[in-house]
Amino acid sequence: MNAFEIIRRAKDEGVTLTAKGNRLHLEAKHLPPPDLLADLKAHKALVIEILNAAKDHPRRNAWTVSMPGYRFTLIGPFMSRNQALAIARWRWGDADIVD
Repeated sequence: MNAFEIIRRAKDEGVTLTAKGNRLHLEAKHLPPPDLLADLKAHKALVIEILNAAKDHPRRNAWTVSMPGYRFTLIGPFMSRNQALAIARWRWGDADIVD
């Protein structure tokens, strides 16, 4: 099981995972299954890295695109700023994303 599957399984079990620095915090209303806890312990470093990356690169489904003389909203599936910029520049070469 990879780290993404572990995070998804924790979410399905009602466990909220947060990373603060290099520490992993779990919040749950009930005790998580032992095999989930074992998987989290075995892949702790990767799970923390993924959670920290998710905080550094927020994903939204609407990004403001700016071009000379135009400003509009790019709407689509949840994507990071870099993904939105790549899509905008694929269609409009001189586009930029406004935060």
